[in-house]
Amino acid sequence: MRTVTTFLSGLALLAALTSGARAAASPLAGAMHALAAAVTHGDVDEMLEARAAFAALVADAPASPHNQYGLALADWRIVPLLDRSRDAQARKLCKEGIAACERALACDPRFADALALEAALQGVALGFVPGGGMSLGAEILEKNARARAMAPGNPRVQLLAAINVLHQPAFVGGGPKAARDSFERTIALYDAAGDHDTTGIAWGREDAYLWSGRCLEALGDWAGARARYLQVLAIAPDHAWAKHVLLPEAEKRLAAGRAR
Repeated sequence: MRTVTTFLSGLALLAALTSGARAAASPLAGAMHALAAAVTHGDVDEMLEARAAFAALVADAPASPHNQYGLALADWRIVPLLDRSRDAQARKLCKEGIAACERALACDPRFADALALEAALQGVALGFVPGGGMSLGAEILEKNARARAMAPGNPRVQLLAAINVLHQPAFVGGGPKAARDSFERTIALYDAAGDHDTTGIAWGREDAYLWSGRCLEALGDWAGARARYLQVLAIAPDHAWAKHVLLPEAEKRLAAGRAR
């Protein structure tokens, strides 16, 4: 009897491992992995290649809200990194990212991730429309609030809201002081989620540490910022922005402070 039980347990384990391998090898997971690797490398052209993979998924299955979300996420990653010579491309991708979020929400009106990402892309779009903050700012705030109400335990939704608060003017409740606690809540949500996110669109743990560090920089807390960048590198040791720009700058500032 014990032999039979052991055999059946082995079959169950094999089935679980096979299922996990299939999930990890899904086209959506592959595109998400490619985008994450491109972000780690800080390579815009590599991000555009990942975006093409999402575009192919959308063409194949346009009714999938997760495919649409992946395309929009790639646009959110890419647009801020395009220089002035590629301004027309940046505008186009930002517009297409917003449209992808709208399509995702048409497929699933309760898809909080898509609503939060749409608000984030609208925030990026403000860079193309000087003075447009008054008309669009209230809409962005409302969408972020709705997304958090839909999914209060979703770390990605909280992260995008926190980044938005960081970039908002202080007179509407934004800025680094207001954002600091939002990033702490975001990190706590990622910690609570652990590695058990099965949505297929998990991302952002290192972003939470990175943007928390940026927030602490703005508050003059270079020791805190350095600690956050080290946490980024503990997750993604080759993260180009953290490794070659942010951490060295924090250490230089700390050394200068000690030398005074």
